Amino acid sequence: MFKNVLGTLAILAMLVPDAAHAGFGATAALGGLTDGTSWAPSLDWREKGTHISLQAIDTIGGLTSDRLDLGLGAAFVVVKRQIAPEVEGTFSPGARVRYFQFMGDTGDALSDAKMQASGFNVVGQFRMGMEMKKGMGFGVYVVPQIGASNLFQVGTILDKDAELGLTYGGSVEVSAWFLNK
Repeated sequence: MFKNVLGTLAILAMLVPDAAHAGFGATAALGGLTDGTSWAPSLDWREKGTHISLQAIDTIGGLTSDRLDLGLGAAFVVVKRQIAPEVEGTFSPGARVRYFQFMGDTGDALSDAKMQASGFNVVGQFRMGMEMKKGMGFGVYVVPQIGASNLFQVGTILDKDAELGLTYGGSVEVSAWFLNK
C-alpha cells in the first residue's frame, strides 16, 4: 500500500511541474498540546501571505498502523515588519484541525467496539517569527496554540463519549519553501 501512495504522489507532482517554484515546502515542529498530540513535519503551500499545511506524513504513518490521522492547518500573514535587509518579522494567526480514529481489529468484539472511537481537536494558533526570502524561503516561528479537544491521551481513547476539554500548548516551527520566482 505504501508503494501505491508514493506512486500516486509522484504522478501528482508530475502533473504540477511548477509546484516547487510556487511556494511548496515543509514545516517541522518541536512541541505539542496538552491533549498529548504533536505533529510530524507537514507539506506546505504558501501564496500571497497564506500558509496551508497538510499533515500528510501523519496520515500515511497512521494508515500503516490501523489508524486514521488527518490534519490541516492554515495561517494568514496580517503583519510584516522589516528586521534586516533580507529578513522580515511576521505575525500570522490561523487554526489547525485534527481528526483521529482507530481502525484496528483485535478479534475481541468488546475491544473492537472501544477501538472504533474517534476524536478531534481544533486549535487557534498565533504564528510569530522571522522569514528570510532570498533564493529560497526559510522561517523560524514561535506558535502558541489554544483550542478544544477530546483526544486526551491519544492511543487510549476508550469510548465514543470522550469528554470535550480545553487543550493548549504550542511549538517552535522551522519552515523551508521554494519562492514564487
